Amino acid sequence: MRKEKRWKNNDTLKTILYLIMSICSSFAFLFKLDPQKIIIYSRHDVDILVYALVTIAIFIFYRNFFDKNAKRTTFKVLSTMFTLLLIFGYSFDTTDSAFLVYGNLTFLIISVVKFLGLYPLIYTGLNALYDKVLDFKVGKFKGSKFTDYLDKHPFKFTCIVLLICFLPYIIAYYPAVMGYDPANQIKEFMGIHNRYWDSVIMLDPNVTITNFNPVIHTLLLGSCFKLGVNIGSVNLGLFLYSIIQIACMICTLAYSIKFLKREKVPNKILMAIVGIYALVPIFPFYSLSTNKDTFFVLWMLLYTIKLYELIKHKYERRNVITMILISLFLFLSRNNGIYTILLSLPFCFIIKENRKATGIILATVLIGYIGYSKVLLPALKITPTSIREVLSIPFQQTAALIQKDEDLIEEKDKELISKILDYEKIKKEYDPELADRVKNTYNKYTTDKEIKEYFNIWFKYLLKRPLVYIDATINNMYGYFYPNTVRWYLYTDYNTKLEEAGFDYHFNALEGLRTILSGFGNAFQYIPLLGLYVNIGFISWTYMYLVGCLIVNKNSKWIILLLPALSLILVCIASPANAYFRYSLPYITTLPMTLALLNQNKKMSSI
Repeated sequence: MRKEKRWKNNDTLKTILYLIMSICSSFAFLFKLDPQKIIIYSRHDVDILVYALVTIAIFIFYRNFFDKNAKRTTFKVLSTMFTLLLIFGYSFDTTDSAFLVYGNLTFLIISVVKFLGLYPLIYTGLNALYDKVLDFKVGKFKGSKFTDYLDKHPFKFTCIVLLICFLPYIIAYYPAVMGYDPANQIKEFMGIHNRYWDSVIMLDPNVTITNFNPVIHTLLLGSCFKLGVNIGSVNLGLFLYSIIQIACMICTLAYSIKFLKREKVPNKILMAIVGIYALVPIFPFYSLSTNKDTFFVLWMLLYTIKLYELIKHKYERRNVITMILISLFLFLSRNNGIYTILLSLPFCFIIKENRKATGIILATVLIGYIGYSKVLLPALKITPTSIREVLSIPFQQTAALIQKDEDLIEEKDKELISKILDYEKIKKEYDPELADRVKNTYNKYTTDKEIKEYFNIWFKYLLKRPLVYIDATINNMYGYFYPNTVRWYLYTDYNTKLEEAGFDYHFNALEGLRTILSGFGNAFQYIPLLGLYVNIGFISWTYMYLVGCLIVNKNSKWIILLLPALSLILVCIASPANAYFRYSLPYITTLPMTLALLNQNKKMSSI
């Protein structure tokens, strides 16, 4: 007790401690490590000035908030996690390994100093933000025709605003933005040779569509394209697809605003979310992109809304039917959609009044999924995806072993690996952050026996070189949790795949407008604060922090609302690419609505 009083009354001691902590914190953020020279900082006058200003800002932050830290174990755990993610993330981003963390004694000491600087800063920040959020209240808009229209007609208002804001993109990128995968989907539909055919043994050569991409999306995109071919204008066919997708995008986003209005979310928050939908470039650009992800995003948004209703409101029969249909389309619109359902819906059994409804929905969806994937698709002779799609992690680990410890691999093991993967090509093209270059060498004629033998070899070298395997895995996923790795991209470029196949797909002559829009899109990530919305690592941290806030707030049932997003983050960990933006797009899109709903249901007492 005396020590606490002595601390509270000793301003000099506090000042010294805060200054030391501030120097350590700014050191952790601003100093760079060189794995070759072990020189941690090369002087530039501007850098020195920035370093001083950041140190002062952090010092002021500690003076204002450090003493107010509550003893919240959950935030201590999160702060430790975030600190380690920053330290290890920097090392992997720089050297593809943990070398800068503990590669030698100097780096180990530096890592300890960085931890001592980052942990208190993050912990204080998490506590201060939680207290601010708990007290957060939104005032009312002053009455105007504009706000009155939003209040009375939230759906119409959102549709009009989004259509106006999307219109320049629609005009500039007429008829549609063609990605690599959708171009191959169209070739599939049209019976033209494509990369998917090369990776599988077709069940029936006369059935040209595979399940590499959602069949329902391939059929929609292919049908619109074929209609364009038949009427003599490929562009008109693709524009028809764009119109359908844009209409679905605008209406779904508008429905989310209408739903939030029904849940009594304040108009100021509604207006902010409409602004995000209208001005953040991912929304107009992905509404024009022909990739499968856009429709999955929309179903994900609707699924999150219905999951919220399942948590908060009593489900009637029509709610059950609606949720079943949305869940079915969720897995039909993306092959991994079933994991989102299985990792979220069963937790709704804790909601007593909706247990029966949850059981009916879950059983129906499972029957539908099994019937679709195990009965309907085989009956239609639609070829499933290759097993290589789920082997990204072990394949990358094997490739890393070949790169770093090839001398360790026995000749007989090299021969078996060569039967499954192109051993020599892997040596030349291995990319630590992209498994496609490895898994694309997979031999589609590989037998089950050879796969079993491969895993015996895989396990053998796991025991011998576990750190190589761990590094390979982290390299392929750290960007989903490291905010300083930016993988922001948009589909804006002209894709030549259809032109090469003999089709007259082309953009219009508005090159200048496209340059302006794509320039804004690509620059968005650098806008202070606003750019964080498209930062994959930061968004993952946000969801993790929300889980922590709900635990601290003793409001844990609402974690269920975060499970669809968290399930997709887990899927991203096993994905073939590090920090691949379109894989993160669904949970980035749903975040504003989720934040608004959680704010409406927070408990007003701080525990």
